[in-house]
Amino acid sequence: MSSNNDRKIILAALKNGYHLTEDALEILKRSEDPVRTLNMVIEHVKKADPSCIVLNAKLIEALVQQTTKPQESKPVHEHEEEPLICPEIQIIRYYPEDAIIEGHLEEFYRHFHSRYIKLRKILEERGIKFVPLSEIMRMRKDQDAIAAVMVLDKKDTEKALIFECEDPSANTTVFVPKKASDVFTKAEMVLVDCVVGMKLRKVDDTLLVQDIIQPDVPINQKHPSTGPDMYVCFISDIHIGSKNFRKDLFESFLDWINRSRDGEVKRTGYVVLCGDLVDGVGVYPGQEKELEVVSINEQFSMAAKFLSEIPERIELIYLPGNHEPVRKALPQPPVPEVYKKILESKRKITFISNPAKILIGNKLIYLYHGQSLDDLIQTLPNVSYSTLHESIGKILEVMLQVRHLAPCYGQNTPILPLDSDPLVIDDVPDILCTGHVHVAGVKSYKGVLLINSGCWQEQTSFQQSSGLKPTVGTAVLVNLADMSTKIKLFS
Repeated sequence: MSSNNDRKIILAALKNGYHLTEDALEILKRSEDPVRTLNMVIEHVKKADPSCIVLNAKLIEALVQQTTKPQESKPVHEHEEEPLICPEIQIIRYYPEDAIIEGHLEEFYRHFHSRYIKLRKILEERGIKFVPLSEIMRMRKDQDAIAAVMVLDKKDTEKALIFECEDPSANTTVFVPKKASDVFTKAEMVLVDCVVGMKLRKVDDTLLVQDIIQPDVPINQKHPSTGPDMYVCFISDIHIGSKNFRKDLFESFLDWINRSRDGEVKRTGYVVLCGDLVDGVGVYPGQEKELEVVSINEQFSMAAKFLSEIPERIELIYLPGNHEPVRKALPQPPVPEVYKKILESKRKITFISNPAKILIGNKLIYLYHGQSLDDLIQTLPNVSYSTLHESIGKILEVMLQVRHLAPCYGQNTPILPLDSDPLVIDDVPDILCTGHVHVAGVKSYKGVLLINSGCWQEQTSFQQSSGLKPTVGTAVLVNLADMSTKIKLFS
């Protein structure tokens, strides 16, 4: 084909607002009528992924295959659906294996300074003018000002909540009298190691808190009103290798996802495994008594066989959890190469870190296994493992309000003190998905879809002792076109 015809195809794409990659152009040139085929692709993309502006080889090939290969004749159906074209996954944030520390005090200082600066910047986007604590401490009686502070300690006394706070200029103690009901309610939700705005008033030699401002998600945050017309299926906590793994329920899930005539399955483009695919070995004392499979390699081999039953047309995304054989401190890298090879011997998988930030079409998705949910359950008022079915959405709200995935440092969740705190929620996501606590729940908060995806493991001895009743055999489906959700329960 002449360069003039190449130009004709490229101009046809540009006229419609699309850019063609070189590989995509080559595929189009091999079809009988390149411009007609291009128009067919464009019409499909307009419906399936309105945010797409680049037509690449993968996308073109999926739609023009029928024009480049001879096919058997088949009856034409008036309402036959077009093939599902999945946008490529863009990994926005990813943490490799080589994230290491040396254990110096200076590393912890840089880590918390980074957290303070990032969260203060989010607060400043509200247009608030902050005054250094050192100046506030010198204010005259009955004056007030707003400071951006990191909370170092929190004590509950008979008459007040007492906070020890600091900013780069100074540290001091501030008080929230319990009789100040509105402020006290906000103060109860303030977590140690978080950054908040505090309106402070000088009363004699004491600083009283008049108001508290969390970093939070802006009320007017704009989210894409449309997206690709397809489902993302979120699952987690499968725990293959455990005696409590519900193989029968997971096989029901695999049976469902292979039903080519099911309308939801037809529109499912991705399955996200949000951690704890396998039960692991030596994760906690006495675990060997609860294992059906005591070899980690055999656990991954079993997992590979199960995952191979998910159709190849569906992209599989997998991040580790606390049961995977990877570094326990956050952020966790993807599983090591030896286990990747076992899993990929059966099918292709996209391996990502924990946490990770990805883009599918125009939807920004934060994926996090959720180890720090344990810390929040033990810290927040009126929350417990026995009430998780009612409170999991509220706990995920708190993560967004403090704009941090693991706000409480030094508790159950190990965190690497990297120079730049990787767990700050610096961008407002469209979806935040977690797992770990084995309870399925979906909630919307200021336009952000909050998901915990349940599990595939029966109640463990620890869960029984803490009153946690898991939601077993669940998957959460999200349609990216309108963000509608459905919790599917398999039996």
